[in-house]
Amino acid sequence: MATPNKAGRKTPAVPKVVISRVIQAPCALVYQMWTEPAHLAQWFGPEGMECRSVSADIKVGGAFRIHVSSKKGDHIAIGKYQKIVRNRRLQFTWSFEHYAMPDSVVNVDFEDLGKTTRLTLTHQGLPDREDVREHKRGWTSVLRKFAGLMKQGKIKSV
Repeated sequence: MATPNKAGRKTPAVPKVVISRVIQAPCALVYQMWTEPAHLAQWFGPEGMECRSVSADIKVGGAFRIHVSSKKGDHIAIGKYQKIVRNRRLQFTWSFEHYAMPDSVVNVDFEDLGKTTRLTLTHQGLPDREDVREHKRGWTSVLRKFAGLMKQGKIKSV
């Protein structure tokens, strides 16, 4: 899909991933699961992948490193936090140690629905449509896994 620019020429639409899920837990708890490394280590990664380690300095400008593995190998995601609004939004860059994506930014928005939370993840700035397809599949799996574990009460407070 293309959109007209100021000169009237069409420019290609920027591909992005947008996924929204209602999580069966209060907003403050869902936010906590995304902002404490010990909690992230319990669930982060697509289904079928194990989170080996998480280091995260959750402040604006702080860095994170998340190591997940599967039968196919290891993946290490890295980035920096750009915006943090408690119980509302996390914004961070997203790349891999062995695959740079310099324009890649993820927003995770938390909407308080009372006993539940609408979590909306938007990932933009991916290099190409193949990356969009792969990240859509990955993030969909991550959020499905997270939602299921939260519903079952399998992520433990530390």
